[in-house]
Amino acid sequence: MECRKKHLIMIETMFFSTGFEACKIAKDLGYKVTLICRNIQFYLKDIPLQDHPLGLADVHIETETNNVKSLIQFLEGYYKEAPFDGIVTFSDYYVDIAAQVATHFELPSSSPKSIYTAKNKDVSRLCLQQNGVPSAKFKVVKNIEDPYNAAQDIGYPCVVKPTAESSSYSVQCVFNDEELSLAFKKANSLTINERGQRREGKVLIEEYMDGEEVSVESITIEGKTKILGITSKGLTEWPNFVECEFCFPYTLPKQTQDSVFSIVKNAIDAIEFSHGPCHTEVRLTKSGPKIVEINPRLGGRFISKMIQDSLDINPIKEVIKLAIGETLDLSPKKSSGSAWCAITASKTGILTNIIGEEKVLSSTGVKKLTFNAKIGSRVKKPSNNGDTIGYIYTIGKDAFDARDSLRTARDTLEFIISEEPLSAGSPQ
Repeated sequence: MECRKKHLIMIETMFFSTGFEACKIAKDLGYKVTLICRNIQFYLKDIPLQDHPLGLADVHIETETNNVKSLIQFLEGYYKEAPFDGIVTFSDYYVDIAAQVATHFELPSSSPKSIYTAKNKDVSRLCLQQNGVPSAKFKVVKNIEDPYNAAQDIGYPCVVKPTAESSSYSVQCVFNDEELSLAFKKANSLTINERGQRREGKVLIEEYMDGEEVSVESITIEGKTKILGITSKGLTEWPNFVECEFCFPYTLPKQTQDSVFSIVKNAIDAIEFSHGPCHTEVRLTKSGPKIVEINPRLGGRFISKMIQDSLDINPIKEVIKLAIGETLDLSPKKSSGSAWCAITASKTGILTNIIGEEKVLSSTGVKKLTFNAKIGSRVKKPSNNGDTIGYIYTIGKDAFDARDSLRTARDTLEFIISEEPLSAGSPQ
């Protein structure tokens, strides 16, 4: 009698490499894959399903994924005809929903409460505060009168952000009451996110933590956290915090690195996160490391690829195995480094020319150069992580070698951006 294949349910996904590679990796592991989403065209962007990486899933189902009750009800029926062994998502927007579904079916997952705490920045701030884990001073505000009192207590500059959002959307550093008012109104207006999920419109006002920012990549198994390494993080200048440069595995002085690892493990324990990946952001302040955010998912963009190229550990593969309940292999099998950067525009306008592309492609360490903006398209100074012209990916003997190659390649590129033409009827 033929054994039934392990069956993985993937609820939605993230864009870019991490989310799109998951179907292939699960199939390579020998699993049956069912992809469930509200609208698969949201990911395909005019690419035929059979030509898209998500097309590798065995079954594609469109149903409502933003309503936990109806999703569970649907899956109860689906389970009768196609029993499944694990639930996973690679999207920030669905980690809480996936946890509730997995818990309902008694499948491997951290508790929905721990995921909720991590995902909602106001709740996680309070939890960290109550457990003595260093983090930012903060206030939660909902009404237009409240931000000024919060800023008075915290002091300028301070950071304004929605309590539940991703990709640095509407995160802004402000220096006075006027900037605070504009930033609050923008963050407070985010009551429905890009996935159609309702948000409360609460806003976090928190102290600006001066210092280098890094992220710590980890996987927790039955309450024990294994740290894979540190990713450096370059950010654009104020007022926005757009992620633009990364390298892995980033090394810090031993005492600092030990402190970072300790605070991350304490933060994960504080929110009672027991099972799954975490991408935890940390600021290295003069008074020691402090938690910025705990994201109960893998790092986005190229972070999983960087880990694989540097350590020969595939985090996507291991997280899929974790969801199914299989044994993980998190031991490094090599030691090298990798880096990538987002290419962003220095000003808003029309991209008219790109100079230096061939030279970059032949540069030391460069493995990939991709542009997502075409000549003639409108580009803008970045205000969130989606505002990019393209990216460069490099490898090296270690993280610093890869980063040096990255910066050399980036400096070789030149973008000619002209001002946008005035529309008809615009004032001269």
